[in-house]
Amino acid sequence: MAIAVVIPLYNHERFIAEALRSVLAQTRRVDKIVVVDDGSSDASVEEVRKFDDNRIELITQENAGAHAALNHGIAIAAEQCEFITILNSDDVYGPKRIEKCGSFLEQNPGVEIVCTRLRMIDENGAFLDVNDPKARWIERLWNARREHPVEWLGIANFAKTSSNFVARARFLRAHPFRAYRYVHDYFLVLLAALENKLGVIDEELLRYRAHPTNTIKSGPLENVTRELLVMNIDLLRDLEPLLAKDELLRANYTRYFRVLCQNYVDFRAEVFFPIIAKTLHEQTNGSLAKVLSSLIGGQFPELGAPKSDRLKHELAQLEYEALLRQIAGSRWLGLGRVFGSKINVWRDAPDATKRLSLLKKSCAESRWFRLGQRLGFVYSDV
Repeated sequence: MAIAVVIPLYNHERFIAEALRSVLAQTRRVDKIVVVDDGSSDASVEEVRKFDDNRIELITQENAGAHAALNHGIAIAAEQCEFITILNSDDVYGPKRIEKCGSFLEQNPGVEIVCTRLRMIDENGAFLDVNDPKARWIERLWNARREHPVEWLGIANFAKTSSNFVARARFLRAHPFRAYRYVHDYFLVLLAALENKLGVIDEELLRYRAHPTNTIKSGPLENVTRELLVMNIDLLRDLEPLLAKDELLRANYTRYFRVLCQNYVDFRAEVFFPIIAKTLHEQTNGSLAKVLSSLIGGQFPELGAPKSDRLKHELAQLEYEALLRQIAGSRWLGLGRVFGSKINVWRDAPDATKRLSLLKKSCAESRWFRLGQRLGFVYSDV
């Protein structure tokens, strides 16, 4: 399938040549490169014009923001190409990025966007030291991976940047980038995850540049948290008709929101809830009553669902962890391991209740464990 690269460009005369070279050096050849200059005031456009490649199409426009440059470029690229990959003008592709991401989309027809691990580089293109705070943050964020991408996105935007998107053109046309300053990439990747259309490749295929003029560094931190609140209000507003119809979407959004409200990074639930409360306060009692009375089990089967097993699983997890600590801290069982006595801890079991059951069974079947109980070296109600 044909692949286009869309590069939004703004005042990156120092970086744009390296970005373009990384595209031209790909192991899978791209069919089109659309560079949209968003009113740069430096020599960025002149740097692009130095490249003699008929695949490069340079578009210039008055400054309108990154989202406008992206949408403009996507509209042009989508006329000829089924896949579109984005590269911000200060970032760099790893040499196999398009090959691997393109193959992933071809082999997974249900996926609309794929993103990958990334590695931080400095303004000179050198990899940041592993102990650099920015590099450590990326590593910790990817180590915080959750069972479902929406839960992971509730912690933070692990995709980190729109440079990390390789997507089907139809999805990008159906979901144009919003006029956010900081979170336009977050909103889009979240939509894909909520629809179960997000793929993740756990391999470093993108180099994300840290430099003094990164957009995320412009203005106080409050601006980011404020825009994230706006984004989540917009998300609920946009999803409203779909949430009423789609049980799976409701389940995915619930998973996202549970994690989001723990305020891992930039979200502030303490502010979000007063916003919701004020919105509800401004509604009439009659309108709210009408909404509530319209909720029926046929449309919302969750209303008649049995009570949640969540507490049971959490208590089982606590008991499982306590038993693990006892096993790890027992000198008797440590001696048993020297003689080849091993207890399977079943970490990969599907849920906490099952893990606890299997661990207790392993203990009960261990002669060494039972002997330790009789001798008083091991205490357990197993």
